[in-house]
Amino acid sequence: MNPRFVLRLLVVGLLGFGLLTGCKRRQKSEPPALPAPLPSTATTPEEAVAEVNRALELWTFKRGQPPKDLNELVTAGFLQRLPAPPAGKKFAFDPVKMRAQLVAE
Repeated sequence: MNPRFVLRLLVVGLLGFGLLTGCKRRQKSEPPALPAPLPSTATTPEEAVAEVNRALELWTFKRGQPPKDLNELVTAGFLQRLPAPPAGKKFAFDPVKMRAQLVAE
């Protein structure tokens, strides 16, 4: 048997197999789900702000745009809940700087 013929037969066979198996239309896969957010471990106001800012960074990395407000981090599963701010303070979100901070109520 001619070696060129065998090589051609092998190439045609591999191409045919590749076409049969590779032409299947793949289903659009959804992005992997976020792992369940861990409960807040913040014990100081600075840690609470850092925790919210980490969630904001993850949000921005995954979605490429800022959330409407900080509560959206909770509803989308990036935080279990917003950490409790100290008395007389509340969390404020600056969409330009993409940072959360504590401000007076």
